[in-house]
Amino acid sequence: MNMLKFRFLLAGLLVLASAVNGATPRPQPRSRIAVVKAVAAVPASERTYAASLADGTLRILTQNGVKADLVADVALDAALRGRDLAFLVTCTKPTPAQISALARFRGRGGVIRPLYSTSSQVVSISGARAALKVRDAESVKERYLLTQVGAVVPGAWNRSAWERKRRVMHAAASTLGRAQRPRAGEIHAVWEHTGLGLYPGDWPRTFRVLRANGITDLFVNVSGAGFAHYASSVLPRSKEYARYGDQLAACLKAARGTGVRVHAWVICFNATRADAAYLLAFQKKGWRLKTRHGALTEYLNPSNPDLRWRMIKSIDELARTYPVAGVHLDFVRWYEDAPKPANAARYVTTFVESVRKRLHTARPGAWLTAAVLAYHPSCVTSVGQDWPAWIDADLIDYAVPMNYVEDLTRYSVLVAKQGSVKTRARRIIGGIGVTANESKLSAAQVVDQINFARKAGFAGVALFDLDDTLVESIFPVLRLGLFRTR
Repeated sequence: MNMLKFRFLLAGLLVLASAVNGATPRPQPRSRIAVVKAVAAVPASERTYAASLADGTLRILTQNGVKADLVADVALDAALRGRDLAFLVTCTKPTPAQISALARFRGRGGVIRPLYSTSSQVVSISGARAALKVRDAESVKERYLLTQVGAVVPGAWNRSAWERKRRVMHAAASTLGRAQRPRAGEIHAVWEHTGLGLYPGDWPRTFRVLRANGITDLFVNVSGAGFAHYASSVLPRSKEYARYGDQLAACLKAARGTGVRVHAWVICFNATRADAAYLLAFQKKGWRLKTRHGALTEYLNPSNPDLRWRMIKSIDELARTYPVAGVHLDFVRWYEDAPKPANAARYVTTFVESVRKRLHTARPGAWLTAAVLAYHPSCVTSVGQDWPAWIDADLIDYAVPMNYVEDLTRYSVLVAKQGSVKTRARRIIGGIGVTANESKLSAAQVVDQINFARKAGFAGVALFDLDDTLVESIFPVLRLGLFRTR
């Protein structure tokens, strides 16, 4: 046995002996940097989202060699003891105890950097403004976080090594991009979440970007039960409509002659973007779902006939008024944690079927697509969403499963299963979570996932979502090969 093997064996035996003897492992030293996850400082309904932002912040730091600890905000004095820098993520409603703890931390020399939306009290205590927005490019977030680390905790971040790593990664991504080949007729879709485009008030500029980067289809978020970015007489017109005008009309006008198809993205059974008055009205109508524990949610009840009729009527109005290439359904499902009837999936399928009939009548030839959960058949039980059955019954033209994962092995298994029925695979546009809450992908990861979607026989891919990261970091690599237009 050589000396190296002996050392590994000895180390393993020591670990085993410690476990057998009940020895307590030596605790890891605390980092001088804390990422504070909002728990007590946000409403219960926002905790999952807040946690995803905190996880994303920690990911950026650790991927760049910065040691930081993720801590909850429930006992701030203890969590911040011994720290120099605290990134406070989405602290929107801090308690008096938390404000006092932050003031004590600042008083003993600690530096607070609030991230994303936060309270005015926190901004005042920190002495700094909330420098980042959720939709800022990942490169902007990365540079800001690392710059703060370098300024506050000397030695915690090596700028020179970081810059060398970025140059190497950029060169490798470009080489990978040039090695790819385009595929004729492939769908290259992108979700646009704001409904305003990349440059609010300037849709033509957004379409110049889309066309230059080989995008064929745009899912633009224009309506839901509680809002419309266009001139609807069924749904309440949004504050974005009041400020910028009819966004669907402006989007369609800018799309003419570009070759990019515009699909109206409709949020079905969720009251996102509804104001407080509409949320209360939906509650009084019995439209809002409760969790198994009785907590009220913003999810809406697919079994309510009045709600279903409202959404069907709004889609019919939209399709008759605007020359869209298609309608894209989202949140066309139950809330996972809500009690559901035994035939929950039937209510959702009946709704999709009704929309299909209305759309074919109002605008023959328009596509009906749906953003769906990735895991089937579990999604039938969990949220009443049997999307392969919708494809098989020709209720939708394409399903767009949200395959928002980072691990390539997991992703490849997922899309292989979705594409196992070849006739169905041709009716799938694979959703890729470039900047989703669940996943943050590099250009190389996006290339790999697109290639696995091709291998599964999918009609194309849809990227989530249209933001600065996509434009600055992903499109430049994709247009070298996979999305090359000439």
